[in-house]
Amino acid sequence: MKTFISTIIAFALIGLVSGQTVVPNGDFENWTDQYHIQYWDGLNYDGGFINFHTFQRTDDAFSGNYAAQVETITNTLVGTIPGIGFTGDISINPTTFEYTFDLGVPVEGRPASLDGYFKYEPAGGDTMAIVVGMFRWNEEQNELDSIGGGFFYSTGATGNYTAFTAPIQYFIPDVEADTMYIIMFSSLDSYHPGSKLKVDELSLNYQTIGIEQNAEVETIAVFPNPSSGFFYVEGLHHDVKYNLTVKDISGRKVFEQVIENDTRIILPQGIKNGIYFVEIQKEGMEILNTKLMVVK
Repeated sequence: MKTFISTIIAFALIGLVSGQTVVPNGDFENWTDQYHIQYWDGLNYDGGFINFHTFQRTDDAFSGNYAAQVETITNTLVGTIPGIGFTGDISINPTTFEYTFDLGVPVEGRPASLDGYFKYEPAGGDTMAIVVGMFRWNEEQNELDSIGGGFFYSTGATGNYTAFTAPIQYFIPDVEADTMYIIMFSSLDSYHPGSKLKVDELSLNYQTIGIEQNAEVETIAVFPNPSSGFFYVEGLHHDVKYNLTVKDISGRKVFEQVIENDTRIILPQGIKNGIYFVEIQKEGMEILNTKLMVVK
C-alpha cells in the first residue's frame, strides 16, 4: 500500500487541456452522489462483495452545503486503507491493487499558495497532510516536468474549521504551470482507522506570501517535495562548504552532511514517512530552513 501511495504522489498525467486559476470544485458543492464529484476521486471501490470508501461528501461544511471528507478505514478483506482524496480520477482492482489514474487538472501561471479550511480528528497519533504539485507539459519529452510544490500538515485535533495555507515553492524560475494536483491525506506516516480529515473552500492564491528573505535563500531550491527518499539541493555557491541537517518534527537529527556545490542527497534507508525540516548553514549561520515531506 505504501508503494501505491508514493506512486500516486510521484506521477501526474494531463487529463484536461484548458487552464484555469481556480481549484475545480474547490467548494465541494456539486456531487453526483455521496462518493463522486467531478475533478476529484479517492481510494474508493464498489465491486459487489468488496466495497470501501475513504473519500466522500459530508454535510459538515465550512460554508455552503457540503465539504469533502477523507477517512482511514478498515475493510475485512483488504485491511487498513488510508484516507486519500485527490484531483483527477483512478480505477482500482482491489484484489491486485493494479490501477490506472489521471491525477492532474489544468491550472494557469504560478500560484503562490493553496488555501482553504480544514477539520481534523486524528486517531493513534496520525498526521494529516494536504499536498499541491505544479507541472508544465514538455512537448519534446512528451511528459510533465515538475516545477514546484508545497504542503500543509497537522498532527493535532482541530475541532473547528481552521484556515490553512500551503505555500508553493518553485524550483524552476520563470516557467508557468499548466497542470496541478492536490492530494489530501487523513493518515500520512501511520494508518490508524478513524482518522478523519474534512476540507472545504480550496482556492489558489496568486499574491506573494510570506516574509522577506535574504537573496541567498531565494536562490536555494530543495526538491522534489514530497520526496521518495532523496532530494536535490541547487543554487549553492561553488567551492563553499555548507552543513546540511535533516530533523524530524520532534527536533531529532536524522541526517547530516557537509555539501559543496549543487548535490543529490540520499536519505537513510530506514527513514519513515512524515514531515522533516531541512536546515542549511554556511559558516555557522542558518541560510535555509524548509519543510520536506517524505513518502516512500
